Amino acid sequence: MTEGSPERLIELPEGTRVWLAGLRPNELETLQEVVTMPADDVRDGFKMVRDLRTVTRFFKYLIIGAVAIFIATVGLYENALKVIGWIKGGPTP
Repeated sequence: MTEGSPERLIELPEGTRVWLAGLRPNELETLQEVVTMPADDVRDGFKMVRDLRTVTRFFKYLIIGAVAIFIATVGLYENALKVIGWIKGGPTP
């Protein structure tokens, strides 16, 4: 850090100083690494994470929908068999 850094830190808004003071060491390392990267790479990284979250959300609902369709099909099949049994009169002992 340079000698002017403490003065620059004082110039920051209070909320920013509190946020920076609350960073864990691994978060600080990540922030320092991100600062050295080109801005386009950082934007692309955030876009990739956003797109990945969208795809995982889609697949989550796709799987939930498939399970719901399977359960509904089984229930409909069982009830259809009951109705057919009522119509035919069922087995006679």
